[in-house]
Amino acid sequence: MGEQMQNSPRGIISGSTLKWIAIITMLIDHAAVVLLIGWARYRHGWGSGIESQAFYSAMRSIGRLAFPIFCFLLAEGFSHTKNPWKYLRRLSLFALISELPFDLAFQNTLQGRCWIEFSGQNVFFTLALGLLAILLWKRLMHSRMIQSPAMRAGAAAACVLMLCVTAHFLHTDYGALGVALIVAFWLLREQPWLRDLCGLGILAAMILFGSHWIELLGALSFILFHLYNGERGHQPKYFFYVFYPVHLLLLVLLRYLLFSL
Repeated sequence: MGEQMQNSPRGIISGSTLKWIAIITMLIDHAAVVLLIGWARYRHGWGSGIESQAFYSAMRSIGRLAFPIFCFLLAEGFSHTKNPWKYLRRLSLFALISELPFDLAFQNTLQGRCWIEFSGQNVFFTLALGLLAILLWKRLMHSRMIQSPAMRAGAAAACVLMLCVTAHFLHTDYGALGVALIVAFWLLREQPWLRDLCGLGILAAMILFGSHWIELLGALSFILFHLYNGERGHQPKYFFYVFYPVHLLLLVLLRYLLFSL
């Protein structure tokens, strides 16, 4: 999700390929939630075949790969972007644009009087808060206004904690631990095995704080990180930003046409 990636001769997967994997697995995950749950509500129970609960669980499991990949690409993108504030503004803008499609898809607000509600916010908010966290960390750790290295580290850690708490109270997708995962991927980007271990710990913590155990399957995406060649690859610059709200709207439309939900 950045401008340019660092080269590595051992990898075989570009940033573009990683992003496509994330997009496809995210689409599979969202189709399960919007369409298969819609089917179950429409029929007052699960069917057989692709309408079965087992197929739903399989699709949700595949979808666990998406978020860690987006976090990894965000950390890589920040390391090489020339204008991190512009990057942050773009994420924030699409967070606002995507909120209505997100609520229609996952809160089923089409059936209510108000199509916007605030019990959960879309993943762009999490990505934007994560980006802001690493941006402030970098600025504070290199600040000339704070002389003591310990005080710089303390201030940076306090900012990250504050943004994690913000994600928690805003009920963003993946919440505080989602922001923490982005920061960990950036801080440990040059220590891949330690990055993986820390990432696994954060995914495990999600389960302790109420997420389903399948979140641990997100760790399978770490294998792809070791195959990453550091190259951006060919990709339309704004495709993902536009794809996110558009695919949610299309899924909502399809659910309405099929089940009038």
